[in-house]
Amino acid sequence: MGRPANPNRRPELLAQILEYVASSSLSRVTFRSLASALGVSTYVLVYHFGSRKELIDAILDESVRMRREALDGLDVASFSREEMLVWMREAFIASLEPRHLPGIRIQFEAGSLERIDPDIGTRITDSYGVWRALFGEWLRRQGVATAEIDRLAVHITNCLFGTQFGYLITGDREATIDVFDIALATTIGQVDAATA
Repeated sequence: MGRPANPNRRPELLAQILEYVASSSLSRVTFRSLASALGVSTYVLVYHFGSRKELIDAILDESVRMRREALDGLDVASFSREEMLVWMREAFIASLEPRHLPGIRIQFEAGSLERIDPDIGTRITDSYGVWRALFGEWLRRQGVATAEIDRLAVHITNCLFGTQFGYLITGDREATIDVFDIALATTIGQVDAATA
């Protein structure tokens, strides 16, 4: 009779895997490459993750979970304009913390692979849709004209995701926050124009 599985082992492995893929391409992740990098047998990874698809699912689930932490316990759609601006800025600045950057990088890579690699799934597209719907509902509650809601929801979501991508490229935190502040001001100008 084998010994029982350690319930802490999978989360420990996943944390190590996330560190590894932070500096490696998600498209190159295999059990063999991970086992070599982590100093474990491929059997250990297969035992805890099953297949490459399940492993990729676990990696992406964890990275999306970190992004959604910003929404925990909040009814963001009910925020006033001022509350939304403060929350978006604070959440954006928090997303630039070093602990979040591997997850953001993984999400950008996965998002670009979703259309060509069936193992990736649609997790990033789905996450993007959640944020777009959230901003759309907030815009509706702000009294934005119905015809403008989707366009502006895309604008806000793209500003958030795109500015994070810019930070991954430049590594310039202060300039990235400045650019995000410009994006927020532009967004509010668009909201004002659509509610006038």
